[in-house]
Amino acid sequence: MLAMALVALGLVGSGLTYVPRTYLDYDAIPVLHYLSQPAEYGTDTIADMYEAKVVLHDWRDMYTKRGVPQTALEARTWSKAASAPYPPFALLIEAGIYRLGEWTGVGFYGLILGLAATFLIQAARYCLRTRWYVFPLLGVCGFYFVYRFAYVQDCTYLILLVLVMSALSLTRRAPGTADLLMAVAAGVKVSPLYYAVNLFRMRRPVAVAFVAILVLAFVVPYFLFENYLYIFTFQSEIKGGRWQTVGAMAVSVPFALLLMYVSARRDFDLEDRIGWGLVPLAMLLAFNLNVARHLLVVLLVPDKRARRTAAAALCIATYYLSFGLMRFNSTLPLCTALLYGILLFELTRIGWPVVADDLRHPRRTIGMMSRGTWNLEL
Repeated sequence: MLAMALVALGLVGSGLTYVPRTYLDYDAIPVLHYLSQPAEYGTDTIADMYEAKVVLHDWRDMYTKRGVPQTALEARTWSKAASAPYPPFALLIEAGIYRLGEWTGVGFYGLILGLAATFLIQAARYCLRTRWYVFPLLGVCGFYFVYRFAYVQDCTYLILLVLVMSALSLTRRAPGTADLLMAVAAGVKVSPLYYAVNLFRMRRPVAVAFVAILVLAFVVPYFLFENYLYIFTFQSEIKGGRWQTVGAMAVSVPFALLLMYVSARRDFDLEDRIGWGLVPLAMLLAFNLNVARHLLVVLLVPDKRARRTAAAALCIATYYLSFGLMRFNSTLPLCTALLYGILLFELTRIGWPVVADDLRHPRRTIGMMSRGTWNLEL
């Protein structure tokens, strides 16, 4: 408990140094006035607040952005196209946060910061219920992500993390609700879409609702919003390429298949499936864009077995201990190797004779994986 409290205090204290002066000026506050502050909001805060204003002005304009001009700061930070190119679920939630922030006086930045605090509390509670020492491992990750969440903000990732942690908290009391929260999370960020392999493990009404949420999140917007499809190609056009996409698939697709096999043979429970269900598509996105953060951020969802969390902590610790010799994106191959290593360790628990026999009988193995992943409950 003491170790967890110290980690939490350290993260909060570190976060105070990233609160922008535009939001809260420390000059008149005792003790805090000694802290340096960034002058302006972080880049994601600026983009997402602009997009929220667009949606509140006219929700049909969310991907054309004709109705609301950018301020000089907004235009200097991002183009209109580059401002929050996210699915409608994410943009509507952010618009709601913006309006609530105005109504309460807390502001968009303050409520997003509140999401970061909510995630911290959720993670601490989960670790207390499972393995407490996972929380200090998350604290190692916090050395990097406290900057991303308190200054840059990564608003949609914070929404994702709070949704996923809410799903984790409901796995024992209301597994159907946990499944539906994962569908909503996939509608906010595409990373949880792999979780759909668990579709036929759900009760039929939940499975139908799960599919309906995904259709509402990704298919219906095609018929509602002009220029909607650009969000699925925009980042790749800037940072990715054809061969980079091929390389990303070469790494992530075998991982996804191996994970499906291990989860079936090892009979992963719902908590395992939620945590691991974020990884394959996050890995694909990270390699396609060469941005390690896209993989590492989903590893902030604590692993009750500690392995995924330890992999993320080791990567971030390695980056900081390199004292500038290593670029942050260089942690991506290391993190991927560690995650593959975890699944290989699970294979040893299954037993190599069993694995070899499964490889000699691929049709039977595919059937086993299907039954292990898809076990329809009426």
